[in-house]
Amino acid sequence: METKAEQLPLFTLAADGPAGPAMPCRTGRPTPRGRQKRPGVQQPSKGCETPRHRRRRHPEPQRHRERPPSATAGQHHLRQRAFEVFAETLFPTRCALCDAPGTVLCDRCARHLPYIDATLACPRCGAPYGRVQCTECNPVLMTPFGYEEPPWDGAVSALVLTEAARRVVTVYKDQGERGLARPMAAIMGRYLPPAWLAEETAVAFVPATPGARRRRGFDHAELLARELSWIIGAEWAPLLAAPRRLDQRRLSRTARIQNMRASMRALPGATMPPTVILVDDVCTTGSTLMAAVEALRKGGARTVYCATFARA
Repeated sequence: METKAEQLPLFTLAADGPAGPAMPCRTGRPTPRGRQKRPGVQQPSKGCETPRHRRRRHPEPQRHRERPPSATAGQHHLRQRAFEVFAETLFPTRCALCDAPGTVLCDRCARHLPYIDATLACPRCGAPYGRVQCTECNPVLMTPFGYEEPPWDGAVSALVLTEAARRVVTVYKDQGERGLARPMAAIMGRYLPPAWLAEETAVAFVPATPGARRRRGFDHAELLARELSWIIGAEWAPLLAAPRRLDQRRLSRTARIQNMRASMRALPGATMPPTVILVDDVCTTGSTLMAAVEALRKGGARTVYCATFARA
């Protein structure tokens, strides 16, 4: 004979005490007044759901498998090369100075650039005619910067900043001709003394401001440093954080010093090598290089050299 518990499957027997019907399971908030249970209509409670009245659960988002970094970098390189080939087809490469087709800097224009004679240049600051008595890094001119002598251990520049050299820099930096980075770095590499490469040396660069990088689409000094490190066989290392300052090209000498003071700092977490070659495109007053050298020395660099493509 069936018991009452078997006849009434919606009820459970108490664990202790006399057998009898238990209270039906009710969970959650009470039913609102506008949704009272109608007689003769069975409505399941929240705790006792039937398959027909189960809640719809949102499907879990699918986890996309991340691509390996090597594959992603390879695809980006292929896309970049394809874009360069397409751009070369529509707009053939021309010389930055004479506009002759073929290369970004033809041999004829490269031979006539205003090169600095390394035998006459100052070995400390790179001034074109300062081997015997320099007029650029003497204590009188270093006083506004707060130095008696330049803070770096040596500096070289390849060209005098004439109209031809300024044209090359402008086409490379402001007109986006990135192909000029390699010939510019090759010219700079000829002026590096062998003593700079005797120790374990790393090539760093003066980073551009975030606004200038967005406007140009690349960091001109970073690309120069990459090409120079590849040419001389040294390690490339980003050691300085991007400064937040005004554009230096329209500022006076005093304004440049105030603008660059405390604007440079070493990149957090960067391992500072003992010897650093700091790269920039142009040296005008030297205030940018001085601030960068100060940041590198505070970060732990013992020896800092500076190399620029042109010098005013």
